[in-house]
Amino acid sequence: MGTSPAPQNLAEFENQAEKKLKGTIVWDYISLTTDDRLTYDDSFAAFKRYRFQPRILSARPQCSLNTTILGQPISMPIGIAPTAAWKQLNQHGATIPGRAAARAGTVMVLSSVGHTTLDELAAAVPKDTLLWMQIYLFRDKRNTLNIVRNAERCGFRALVVTVDSPVRVARLKAESQVHEGVLEFDKVEAPNPLMKYLDGKRRDGTLGLGDIWAGPGFRETFCFADWEDLRWLKSQTKLPIVLKGVLSADSARRAAGFGASGIIVSAHGGRQLDGVPAPLDALPDVVNAVKGTNIEVYMDGGVRTGNDVVKALALGARAVFIGRPAIYGAAVDGEEGVYRVLKILEKELSISMALCGCSSLSEIDRSIVKHETEFCPKL
Repeated sequence: MGTSPAPQNLAEFENQAEKKLKGTIVWDYISLTTDDRLTYDDSFAAFKRYRFQPRILSARPQCSLNTTILGQPISMPIGIAPTAAWKQLNQHGATIPGRAAARAGTVMVLSSVGHTTLDELAAAVPKDTLLWMQIYLFRDKRNTLNIVRNAERCGFRALVVTVDSPVRVARLKAESQVHEGVLEFDKVEAPNPLMKYLDGKRRDGTLGLGDIWAGPGFRETFCFADWEDLRWLKSQTKLPIVLKGVLSADSARRAAGFGASGIIVSAHGGRQLDGVPAPLDALPDVVNAVKGTNIEVYMDGGVRTGNDVVKALALGARAVFIGRPAIYGAAVDGEEGVYRVLKILEKELSISMALCGCSSLSEIDRSIVKHETEFCPKL
């Protein structure tokens, strides 16, 4: 049999990744969603509910995609979201997307529940690579502080705090099956020594992804944190704090009042509360809620094309993040696959901008998109 042709878009990357991984515990873990998949499916459908209104005779030959996030320059408004399971795809773990992001000139967020350590990632990429660190507000503050101090020491430029996971939720796929498979991975991989304390006691050895799904690790990760915990975190570091999982105007206003530097409008890839709005639908309310503040708003969930990126930016996102598409790229062709996913989106974005009559990101605004109900109101 011949080799598959190189994927030309993110849908083809997903199809090839599924062919390679279907039936494996890795694919099951990547594909996990919750309950009836309402939010997961709607995250894609939301983009189709918006229509373009292009500006004619306005495009120019040169199109700039450069922007900044929290004052740091990136070559495109597309970054890599925090995801686990990298080391289950490749022995090099999260250094693969890290190197791809560095080559593409954009940001990568490292997950706190994967297998790759902060030191490993920092050592694998050029020193000027923009790295952010995702964390939970762990039950034992010593675990949170351990990650924060390592992030500061390794040159990470921001903390991304996941705020939508107080409890573990039921999955579509049998969670026990995935749990057992992940535990098998931990037997052959070097787990990430991030959580040094479990049930109030110092842990000997390391904690792997499988342990996150077990009792002590589960209780550390999925816990009932509150704004006081966040205020404590802010008092412990000078790194800017970005809150991931904000979906309402009220939460956005509280985040701005708290002093967060950024918000990621996110539904956790459809892996937490099912029935929340698609991130794209929640985005305008969040953006309007923090208008006039210095807080930056980003978005993840359902982004698969350059058209999707333009719609998110038009509705107020400063940048978008991709999770599963980066994993699909790695599954198909390692670091090169992730890099190609980013470059495909970059090229599609530039084409979409030209067709909309925009030559720079600053020219993308609400005037170039309209919700379908504005064209086809209900009878």
